[in-house]
Amino acid sequence: MRKAAVLLAAFLNIARAALADPAPIPFYDLPTIVPGSSFTAHPFDVEAIRNTMAHYPLCIDGKNFEALDLVFAPDAVANYSAPLNVLTPLSTIKTVLENALIKVNTQHALSTQVIDVISPTEAFSVTYYTATHFGVGNYEGQILVAYGQYQDAWVRQPDLSWKISHRNLVYMGPGIGNFSIFS
Repeated sequence: MRKAAVLLAAFLNIARAALADPAPIPFYDLPTIVPGSSFTAHPFDVEAIRNTMAHYPLCIDGKNFEALDLVFAPDAVANYSAPLNVLTPLSTIKTVLENALIKVNTQHALSTQVIDVISPTEAFSVTYYTATHFGVGNYEGQILVAYGQYQDAWVRQPDLSWKISHRNLVYMGPGIGNFSIFS
């Protein structure tokens, strides 16, 4: 029993350190850093996180950036990598994303996902995405596709919902298409 408690404490310390670091977790390390903690999460928590994450593309693709309140904690930190870089708090995340996507329409598709609830109030997820950006006006018919993953730290809120407290967007390859559609 004591050995299990020591292993759990060690895992939680590694997971918390990884989440506190603003740098993304390298792809190679993900299978061992996110193996599934020994904390037994209620299935409701995992599904609540998955459902909250599913709202992110609805907010972005629907251009309802105010609805990102449903996804991110008010003091969230989001590292969207270049060219957006690190954004905080939520009000800045909303404004910068809205301005960055004002000249395109988008479709964000979420796929492979691992959700690890590591304590009653903390969780970590990795979610693969494909983000297709559609040009408008003179760029109609042209696209830019980005492939990557969201590495998210989640915190349970006082209302028992889960929200992202820290996000790292990690590109898994170069963007494919016409970058000029953003100009």
